[in-house]
Amino acid sequence: MYRDIATTLYKRGEASMDGYEMPSWAWIVFAVNAIVFVPAFLFLSYTLQHVYPTLAVVEDPAPPAYDPISLNDDGQSFAEDGLAITDATAAATAPPAVTASLRRTYRTLYSLAGWQSLFRGFAAYLFLNVTVIAVGAAASVLPVPNFVAMPIAAVGLVRPWAAWTHIVISAPSKKYFWQRSPPFARAFRATAVPMIVYFVALELASFLPSGLATLLNISTWDPQKPNVLPQYNEHDAWKGILVILSLLATQVFLVIPAQVILTRVQASFLPEDDDTIVPFDRSFGGKVVPAIVGGKGYIGMVDAWKSLSRGSWLRIVKLYVKIFFVAVAFSFALVAVLIPEYIIIANNSRKVAEL
Repeated sequence: MYRDIATTLYKRGEASMDGYEMPSWAWIVFAVNAIVFVPAFLFLSYTLQHVYPTLAVVEDPAPPAYDPISLNDDGQSFAEDGLAITDATAAATAPPAVTASLRRTYRTLYSLAGWQSLFRGFAAYLFLNVTVIAVGAAASVLPVPNFVAMPIAAVGLVRPWAAWTHIVISAPSKKYFWQRSPPFARAFRATAVPMIVYFVALELASFLPSGLATLLNISTWDPQKPNVLPQYNEHDAWKGILVILSLLATQVFLVIPAQVILTRVQASFLPEDDDTIVPFDRSFGGKVVPAIVGGKGYIGMVDAWKSLSRGSWLRIVKLYVKIFFVAVAFSFALVAVLIPEYIIIANNSRKVAEL
């Protein structure tokens, strides 16, 4: 769909400039726009929308303190100064969560390796997206709907997807992302079901709003007929609001919870020699039993859900709200700059015959 829209807009722009030549300085404007807006767009679409939420999902602002074990029956542990340390005390003295602030998260990432840390895991992310696009293209020619094909095909991505999560939440490493991929058998046992659930949620988040728009008979633009404008009526306004609300509802109640569960399950089998960049409880409240002592070495979906506190959920929701407003502000800034530039360039363009 996006390719059709882009092709149509390009043809329209080409047709509108037919017989005209832009001023020579217009290419300088285009270059400056690319230098300014492309990095900003990558930061917004990747760092803010993927790296920040992943860190927020795994962060535990008050991880359990590993103090010497007390032999008293009350179960308290004692620090070297002889004062009892309880869970309530640890929570009260814990520093604020890193991901509770966009600025604090930025400073934490930048302190690791400069601007490169802002795009940590980007190579693995590109690989995952190219693979998903290829799978989607292959599924489109098969007699299988995407709703079925995509979740099943996603199971083949359990290794690189887990590697991406581990790269994002852990300290920088000299290893390539495929070298940090966990064994397929372990990644499959741990994340096959959460991966399927996540991709089903993505498909539902796409199908339900579009299905509602079709059910309400909303007039939409057809990319196959780019010159035909849709005929709107007085009822399309409230119908559009319903579609937007359904889109937001599917994201909040389907996609985000499924993504949270998948990410926490992936983080539960992070290698022990990888240090995390945010406070992290590897045991997930004692739910993770190491494989060396007969456990699975990772948590299940139910434990991934229950181990996330109410405060953490609130912090994650606030983060998504902040990211949404940053995206809106960026969109307004983009429009406020590009439209005047287009008008100025168009006014300074001349017909070829006049040259």
